[in-house]
Amino acid sequence: MKRLLHRYRTSEEGSATIETLIWLPVFVWVLVMIINASLILYQKNVAFRIVQDANRILSTGYMRTTAETESYISSHITGFAPGATVSTTIDNGVVTSDVSYQISNLFMPHVVDDLLNIRVNISAQHFMEY
Repeated sequence: MKRLLHRYRTSEEGSATIETLIWLPVFVWVLVMIINASLILYQKNVAFRIVQDANRILSTGYMRTTAETESYISSHITGFAPGATVSTTIDNGVVTSDVSYQISNLFMPHVVDDLLNIRVNISAQHFMEY
């Protein structure tokens, strides 16, 4: 029995398992944060492209009013930014659209509550063509 207890006391076979259990949550948290950042940047690029498309459609005359353009932008970004504020103006022949939304609904798990209050602001301009 003494030899068996000595063998368990001096064995180092389980040391890698303990270290893995300690570090695994840190690695998973970092991976989730990277995925969140990637998702936020991807959705920002999608929203920017939608705003550019809407400005282009208004500037070529397919849409007539800024309200139509705001409605177009709002309806296309509702999937990932339902509470977005959208404004479109025409000033001196330049269409300007501004979009602002909070990233709280893009974060997968709410691990960092301070980051949920960050707002993404997008602005695009386009010259009127008609």
